[in-house]
Amino acid sequence: MQDITWATLKRIAAQQVDEIYTRALLLNRIHAIGPVGRRTLAASMQLSEREVRAAAEALKEEGLIDLNTSGMQLSKDGLDILPEVRALCRNISGLFELERQLKERLGIAHLAVVPGDADQDRMVMVELARATNQFIQEVLRENMIIAVSGGSTMSEVARAAAPAPGPVMVVPARGGFGRMAQMQADAVAGELAQRIGGDCRLMHLPEGMDAETLHKAAKLPGVRATLALMRNADIILYGVGRADDMAQRRSLSLSTRRSLQKAGAVGEALGDFFDINGRVIHKSPSLSAELGVGKPDSKSIMAAAGKYKGEAALAAVRWHPPWALVVDASLGRKMLELLDQARQKYTD
Repeated sequence: MQDITWATLKRIAAQQVDEIYTRALLLNRIHAIGPVGRRTLAASMQLSEREVRAAAEALKEEGLIDLNTSGMQLSKDGLDILPEVRALCRNISGLFELERQLKERLGIAHLAVVPGDADQDRMVMVELARATNQFIQEVLRENMIIAVSGGSTMSEVARAAAPAPGPVMVVPARGGFGRMAQMQADAVAGELAQRIGGDCRLMHLPEGMDAETLHKAAKLPGVRATLALMRNADIILYGVGRADDMAQRRSLSLSTRRSLQKAGAVGEALGDFFDINGRVIHKSPSLSAELGVGKPDSKSIMAAAGKYKGEAALAAVRWHPPWALVVDASLGRKMLELLDQARQKYTD
């Protein structure tokens, strides 16, 4: 029998399909942030309290959520059907088709798209982190080495990490920069190690030093030991930033920033600034170049969210195609839009 698509069902009973979708989204969000009150949940999902109240009451009647003084949370039955609920959300919202197109056009076999727009809803980052950790768990084995960069995305990934199957080592994928200590690669590596129950070797080395000073610092015993682990990393986790944002965060000189803009830099990852085609325009003195050089089969996992990073993410994929890519729906659609525009420009 031919499968019935959600598009067909929506044409037959749009209101009912929308109601099912809302309830499914509520279950997923309650699991992510629960226990949670109706008002907070409504604000989080940009719904009215009346809509949330009606959906929550229906879910409670079905025994899928529990309600107590601390708020709503999933019941055992709710947790049991959560994987199917997530699949339902992805089907209704068209994420399966979006994933298929991105895999085909980017040439990345391991790719996940999570619902939402992180530019509008920061809770999307929780789902992004969960999906990223699914890829990590897929390849993580005992005695492996994980290298992780800093930044808000990797910080979320670290907080969502699950225990490792055995002893593992976590190291930073780069030195520190900027002012937010909790976002530094050292801090993220420490958080990740704690969550997965692994050991951690930190860098204690700022980026932004000139090449000669960095070369000398790399010979220090503590740095040398961490660098050896970085070279043999089995899994490399990193995010991507817009070139203009990262140039400012890294306190690059005004002349360097102007040069980057003139050369068409759109993205930055692990110290490299690149244009939309993935061509490296500027390399910051960094130990990140040593990542995985001793492990040709190391797995790199890149995570990014928000259509604001559209060009940066597409450029990063072309710069170094990751083994796995995780994006939110808004960024995935923006990347497809950019690919369509490039194809149209080529055919004109």
